[in-house]
Amino acid sequence: MQPSVIINQHRNTAIIVATSGKDVLVIKLGTGKLTVTRLSLQEVVNQGYAVSDYSPKQAAESYLKHGAGVSEKARRYLEKIASSGFTEKLDFV
Repeated sequence: MQPSVIINQHRNTAIIVATSGKDVLVIKLGTGKLTVTRLSLQEVVNQGYAVSDYSPKQAAESYLKHGAGVSEKARRYLEKIASSGFTEKLDFV
């Protein structure tokens, strides 16, 4: 699965980093330490997220510099995305 940046109507952003069964694993940008969260596709839709044209590689590079820190699991996903060259969005939402 290719990573994708999603954004909702409140301008909250997240990166879909992987799938886990029928769910997706996301890293939401927020004020605290960045962590990996599991969401169903329905939860993604219910929270108003839609796929953005923003580059997953650029988003991952930015998230890695987050002032409040990044969990180890989130760091591994973000480093993989930042070094892999993913630049296209995923069209599934």
